[in-house]
Amino acid sequence: MKILIILSISFLVLSAEITLPSNFTTNFQQTITNDNGKVIKYKGAVYFEDIVETTSDDSGVEHSYKRSLFKWNYREPSKKEVCTDGVQLTVVDHDLEQVANYLVDEAIDLKSILSRANKLTLSDYQASYKNIEYLITLDDKNQISKIVYVDNLDNHVKIIFSNMRYNEVFNSNFLVCNAPKGYDRIKG
Repeated sequence: MKILIILSISFLVLSAEITLPSNFTTNFQQTITNDNGKVIKYKGAVYFEDIVETTSDDSGVEHSYKRSLFKWNYREPSKKEVCTDGVQLTVVDHDLEQVANYLVDEAIDLKSILSRANKLTLSDYQASYKNIEYLITLDDKNQISKIVYVDNLDNHVKIIFSNMRYNEVFNSNFLVCNAPKGYDRIKG
């Protein structure tokens, strides 16, 4: 499960020079190699949207804040959805007919990640955040094409993105993981 949390957090690792719109969608191929050389490959699509929410306090003063929503739709080797808002993580495993909910230990601190990124070459950036080194590669359109890192479990993770589409419009419910009735519910 840590891998899923790290995936959601790692996608936010960007340099201040990397242009990230308020929403996008992309296909992905992910390879995870453990320290024994076992390789797991995943394929699917990622959806992202920054949303601004407004609340009012007791005195009627409105406060706005931004939340980042991610949805990872895994198609291979199994059908799974992973949704997060940086605080709550929901995993819907359609093969096992299970829904698991977890609290992310810490909220994502995007500003800290951005402030640590360094440009290495024309298309490569390096960021060190919470003891993890990330290599981010951009394509010729300055869009994210690859992220490589070693996670907290010593897994080597490579995520390759293709068909990146910025400024996509989503229905607000689309980025929420909803499971069919009858799925087992697990609290993490």
